[in-house]
Order: sequence, then C-alpha cells, then structure tokens
Amino acid sequence: MSDFNQNYQKPNQSNEDLHIGLKILSFCIPLAGAIIYFVKKDKEPMAAKSACNMALIGLAVNIVLTIIRLTLQK
Repeated sequence: MSDFNQNYQKPNQSNEDLHIGLKILSFCIPLAGAIIYFVKKDKEPMAAKSACNMALIGLAVNIVLTIIRLTLQK
C-alpha cells in the first residue's frame, strides 16, 4: 500500500524541473522564487521545490555577502 502512495501522482501534476532562467531569477531575486513556488506548488511540485531551493540559496548567499561587506567597511 505504501508503494502505491509513493508512486501515485495527481492527474494534473508534472514532474518537470524548473527552467534554468527561472532558477536564475529565483536565485537573484528570492521574493520571485517564493512567488514561483506558491504559483507552481500544486501542479508542478518539482519545479516549485527547485524555485524554493534556489530562493533559499540566494537568500543565504545574500546574507553572507552582506555580513562580509559590513565587516570590511569598519
């Protein structure tokens, strides 16, 4: 029964990954990645997860670069 639940896919779901341009957009503008996630989460879960991951990575890189910039200014 658990194998069936894991392999079951809703009729209108797509397992395609997010296009590279949208991944770059999600990385550079994390808010856009969050918006893409919420738009695609029901019909394209793999693409939504990619957008969310890229947005989180972009946010983390932004925070690290901001901390480095602020410490070098002093």
